[in-house]
Amino acid sequence: MATIMKSILFFFSVQLGLFASEPSLCIHLLNRSAFGIDKHQLTACLKSNSYEHFVEDMVYTPKNALEQPPVFTANTLIKPPKNVTELNATERMTFNQKRQSSHMLLKTWLFETMLKTNNPFEEHMLLFWHNHFTSSLKKVGQAALIYRQHELLKENALGNFAAFLHDIIKDPAMLIYLDNRASKKSHPNENLARELLELFTLGEGNYKESDIKALARGLTGYGIDQNFNFRFNKNIHDQGEKTFLGKSGNFDADEMIDIILEQDATSLFIVKKLWYEYIGYEPDAKEVQRLAKLLRDNHYELKPLMVALFTSPYFTASSARATMIKSPIELIIGTLRSFGYEDFDTQLGIQFSNRLGQNLFDPPNVKGWEGKETWINTNTLLIRKGFLNRLSRGDAMKHLHYDLFNLNLFGNTKEERAAAILLPIKVLITPGNTFDDTVRTILQHPLYQLK
Repeated sequence: MATIMKSILFFFSVQLGLFASEPSLCIHLLNRSAFGIDKHQLTACLKSNSYEHFVEDMVYTPKNALEQPPVFTANTLIKPPKNVTELNATERMTFNQKRQSSHMLLKTWLFETMLKTNNPFEEHMLLFWHNHFTSSLKKVGQAALIYRQHELLKENALGNFAAFLHDIIKDPAMLIYLDNRASKKSHPNENLARELLELFTLGEGNYKESDIKALARGLTGYGIDQNFNFRFNKNIHDQGEKTFLGKSGNFDADEMIDIILEQDATSLFIVKKLWYEYIGYEPDAKEVQRLAKLLRDNHYELKPLMVALFTSPYFTASSARATMIKSPIELIIGTLRSFGYEDFDTQLGIQFSNRLGQNLFDPPNVKGWEGKETWINTNTLLIRKGFLNRLSRGDAMKHLHYDLFNLNLFGNTKEERAAAILLPIKVLITPGNTFDDTVRTILQHPLYQLK
């Protein structure tokens, strides 16, 4: 992977006669936080009183109302006409087809929402939280439950992480995904407890095996009813004394969540996860400590943290640019948004994302998409180029809109502006015979894979 990264950064950099201007801080911010550059977002950033002012506006702007997905997906539980084991072959096929159809409807809706939203930062944060509080359509089965979880993530994406954590342990999709719906005093299931500590809050090395067992006891009785709504069953809840992270008492899960939030390791863990998503792959220990303290001091409110993260010198430094690989969704959605290509074949976009390793609503496991350098290998690099070739060949280019490059910025020619906006750092771009040719060159440039 290191070799591929070095080749991406080096390729073309040896050429002389720099043609593109240095992209602004606005370009860097939008590349990292908003599925690429679109004219509306870039114009808003550049017209803002200052970069810091735009960041605050981006983070604190009231969220959009949740787009309504197909009613069939959002409100309908796909249940078999009788016990699954009693279905004949035809009934089983019909049942499975209905569920698969609802899954695709939900994936299509999310793809189109990310493509057309006027608040791409919020959608980007939502995708981050989907990869943090991981669930899977394949295991949960019910698209309606994953949609409800999406509503929960949207409500909390830029809210209070403490409240978020209390809500997620009562989310039906999460309870199904991590096998907690049947957890009871006589036989506590440890899956949700383990992932809460390892992947959602403290991280490895900051708890003991006995803490997992205690938390699992606290989570007994946290399940769902026959209509797939959250239900707390006190009859199967372990109400006995528990020792958890150094404290003892007759704790339930919510009280144990509060104890988790008292640990400095929780804020450090969340800041590192956000660092890997937005700043880079090598966190600075002192800056992480500063940001984690800010999160604790603000009682786990996320908005002040996100403003501090995007204004951190580790984010704004020119050396931070072109150091991260675009995820498949960032590459696909970002490219389509930059060129105003809203009528692109959604199913094809989803297929490309799947082939590149990012299957919406279906991460590979509870750890989510690993990301970072794993996004690119010799196979996926060819698929990435294949997607970009599909957009920039022959008649396909008639769907691309170039309004973004008419902004009087970053150079005297449209070619210079396109290179400055679409590539994260300065490189030589030799203009083609036509502007279409230049766009083709930019999209195939190795640096276009980076952000």
